[in-house]
Amino acid sequence: MSTPPSLELPDGTERVRLSLTAGPLAALEAAPAQGVPFRGELICVPGFTGSKEDFLPLLEPLSRVGVRVLAIDQRGQCDSPGLPARRPYTLRGYGQELRELIEQRAASGARPHLLAHSFGGYVARQALFDGPPLPLASLTMLGTGPGAVPRPAADRVRFFLAVSTFVSPVRGNRMLLLDRHRDPLVQAFLRHRIKGNDTRSLRAIARWLLSEPDRVDQLAAVLRRDALPCFVMCGADERTWRVPTQRHMAQRLGAPFAAVPHAGHSVNVEQPAEVVARLLDFWAGLERAGEQGAAASEAAPRSDAAVEAK
Repeated sequence: MSTPPSLELPDGTERVRLSLTAGPLAALEAAPAQGVPFRGELICVPGFTGSKEDFLPLLEPLSRVGVRVLAIDQRGQCDSPGLPARRPYTLRGYGQELRELIEQRAASGARPHLLAHSFGGYVARQALFDGPPLPLASLTMLGTGPGAVPRPAADRVRFFLAVSTFVSPVRGNRMLLLDRHRDPLVQAFLRHRIKGNDTRSLRAIARWLLSEPDRVDQLAAVLRRDALPCFVMCGADERTWRVPTQRHMAQRLGAPFAAVPHAGHSVNVEQPAEVVARLLDFWAGLERAGEQGAAASEAAPRSDAAVEAK
C-alpha cells in the first residue's frame, strides 16, 4: 500500500468508472496537457491494499508531457465493488479483468504502456500468460518480484492473515498507524480505503503473496513471443523484494533495471519525479530503437522478387 502525500487532483484529472464484465472499476484519468504532442497512454495497476490513489503523484508530471494516464483500483479495492460472495477471487480472474481493460483501451487505436506495482506485477504477468499477445507498448514492473514475498515481509502478510478474521477494519487502521498522517484529508482517505477494501479479496491476495511461485522464465518467454519491451524499477531502499532480487529478475527478463535513490517499496509516492524521468527515458529509448529499425528496413536492399514486381 502507498500513501499519497495529498489527495488534490491535478488539472485535467477526473474520477471515472470503467465498465467491465465483473462490474465497474473506479479510476483516475489524467488527460494530456493541451498543446503538447500526444506521447501515449499509461495504465497503472496498484498492489496489495492499494488503490488508484497510489499513482496520484505521477499524474501531473506525465500528463504535462503529453501522456494520458489511467490509474485503476483492482477488483474489491477502495471504491470498486468486490465479487459476489458466491464467486471466489482467483489470480486468473484478476488477470482476465486487466486483459479486458487493456483491450478496451487499445480499441481506440493507441497501444497503452502498462505500469504494475507490487502485487500488480503478479496480475500483469497473469494477464500476459492467459491469452494471445496483448496490444501493449511496454511493461514496467515497479517494486515487484519473481515470486512469493520473502521474510520479513512475509511475516507481516502472515500476521495480516492471522488477525484479519477477527479485527475490524477500524481497529486494523489503528494497528497500521494510518491515523497518524499529518494531513487530516489523507487520514480520512486511508480510513475510507481500508474500510472499502473487500476483506475476501485482501485475504486471497495475501495467500498469493505467500505462495506464488517464481514465474520469471515463463514471463521472459512471453515477452519474447510478444516482442514486448520490459523495464524493472524499484526503490534503492526496497524492503519487500530487495534490490538484488529485482536486479536479477531484470537480468532474467532481459530488461533494463533502475533502483531509485531515497525510496523504498512505495517509490511511486516517495520519488515520483524520478519514476517519471526514468519511464520517459525508457520510452524514448523504445522510440529511438523503432526509428532506427524503420530506417534500417528502408535502407536494406530489396529482394529480386520485389524489384521485378516493381
